[in-house]
Amino acid sequence: MIIMPVIVPFFQSRGLSMSEIYQIQAVFGFALLLFEVPSGYISDLFGRKTSLIWACLLHGIGYFFLVYSTDFLTILASEIVLALAVSLMSGTDVSVIYDSQLAIGSKKAPIKMVGRKVFYLQTGEALGGLLGGFLILFSMNGPIVGQAIVAWLPLCVVAFIKEPPRSSLDKKAHKENFLFVFRTLFVESKTLRLILLTSMFYGVSTLVAVWGFQKYWQEIQIPLSYFGYLWAISNFTVAVTGRFAHKIEVMVGSSVTLVAMALLPVVGFLGVGYVDGVLGVIFCLCFQMSRGLNAVVMRDALNRRIGSELRATANSISSLGVRGLFILIGPIFGAMMDTSGAAKSFAGLGWIYAGLFFVIVLPLLRQRREFQGADELRRAKKSMSQGN
Repeated sequence: MIIMPVIVPFFQSRGLSMSEIYQIQAVFGFALLLFEVPSGYISDLFGRKTSLIWACLLHGIGYFFLVYSTDFLTILASEIVLALAVSLMSGTDVSVIYDSQLAIGSKKAPIKMVGRKVFYLQTGEALGGLLGGFLILFSMNGPIVGQAIVAWLPLCVVAFIKEPPRSSLDKKAHKENFLFVFRTLFVESKTLRLILLTSMFYGVSTLVAVWGFQKYWQEIQIPLSYFGYLWAISNFTVAVTGRFAHKIEVMVGSSVTLVAMALLPVVGFLGVGYVDGVLGVIFCLCFQMSRGLNAVVMRDALNRRIGSELRATANSISSLGVRGLFILIGPIFGAMMDTSGAAKSFAGLGWIYAGLFFVIVLPLLRQRREFQGADELRRAKKSMSQGN
C-alpha cells in the first residue's frame, strides 16, 4: 500500500475535493456491498484459492488503471475494479487460517495466527508508507506507479497456497444455504448478532477516521514530506496492537478488551477535535489501536462461533456491514470537512460514538455475562450429575 500515505493529496492533484473523495469511497463501499456476500459465497462454494487468485488479478489491474486516471470518473472506474478484488479477498484470507488450523489439527489458537496476519499486513503497509513518502518527493505519480508494480506481488504468493480440506455448502441448494447463513448469524444467537453489529460499527469508525487523517494533517500544516512517516507510525500501531491482541485479551479479560476497543475511537475523535496542533496527531493512534483489537478479537469471536462451511460468507457479511455504514456516513463526513474543517467534524462524530457505546456495546457485555453464567451453570449441573 505505497499510495496510502498520500492518497488524499493524490486524489486532490487530480482535481477532487474532500467531498468527492468520500463520494468515491462511498461508491467503493457500495460496490463492495454488491460484491461482498456473493464473493464470500463463491469462496465457500468453489474454493479459497480460486477466490484469492481472481482477487490478486483484479488487484493488479485496478491499480494499473489508476496510474492513468485523470478525473473523477476514471478514478471511480478503477476503484470499482479494486472493490471487486477486495471483496474476493475479504473473509477468504481469514477463512484459510481457521480452515488450515482445523485441517492440520494445530493446537495453536487461531486468534494468534489472525494477530500475526494483522501484524504482517500493517507492517507491510507501514513500510510501504515510508516508500510512498519517499517517492512523492520526486513526483506525485511516483507512489501510484510503485503501487501498480507491487500490486502484482500477492499473486506470486497465492499461486503456492494449498487449499485445506473442509466441509462445504451444497452447490445446488442456494436458497437453503442463504437461509442457513441468515438463521445462524441473525436469528439463533443474540450474542453472535451483537458481535457482528459491534464489529461493523467500530470498523466503520476507524475507516471514516483514517480517510480524514491526511486532511487533518494538511490543516495543521504538517509538510507533505512527513506524511509517509506518520502513516508508517499509524500502521505500526495497528500491527503491534493486532500482534498482541490475544495476549491483551488474556491479561485483562475479553470484557475490558471490548470496552477499550469501543472507547478508543471516542477518545480519538474528541482528541483530534479539541486538542490543538500537532498534539492532536497522537490521538489519531487511538483509532489504530481500536482497529488492531477489532481485527483480531472481534474477528476471532465471530469465527469461533461459526462452521467452516459458511465462514467466508459470514466474514464477508461483517465487511459488508462496515462498507454499508460507510456509504451512509462517509460522504456526510467529507462534506462536513469541506465546510467546517477536520477538527469540528471529528468532534461531532466523537459525541455520536459516545452514545453508541451505550446502545451497542453495553448490551453485548450484558449478553456475554448472561451467556457465561448459563455456561457455568451447565458445567456445574454436569459436574453434579457425574458426581452422583
